[in-house]
Amino acid sequence: MTPPKELTDKDLSFLRELEALLYERKEEMPKGSYTTSMFKKGLDKIAQKVGEEAVETVIASKNQGSKETIEEASDLLFHLMLLLAEKEIPFHKVLKTLRKRHDKGNHKHIGE
Repeated sequence: MTPPKELTDKDLSFLRELEALLYERKEEMPKGSYTTSMFKKGLDKIAQKVGEEAVETVIASKNQGSKETIEEASDLLFHLMLLLAEKEIPFHKVLKTLRKRHDKGNHKHIGE
């Protein structure tokens, strides 16, 4: 198996920009924005959407090709970041926890 291509600085910058945009939308609530509509619906609806996208990602991975799995995983990541913004949990805290678990040899996050 070929190792996956590594994340680029551009990829990481995009994640930071997306998180910043979500917080900006939460504060400004611009009309016509999908993100605004989700924030207005509240935590329960956002959490439900994360669940829906997780299920769609699983189904795509089992029944369809890579393109569909990538698209659903993108939706899932977006909605997860939206949920974190709604709860005002910075994405870096999730990554920090993941790193800590890995550093301690607790590899439950990778199935060990």
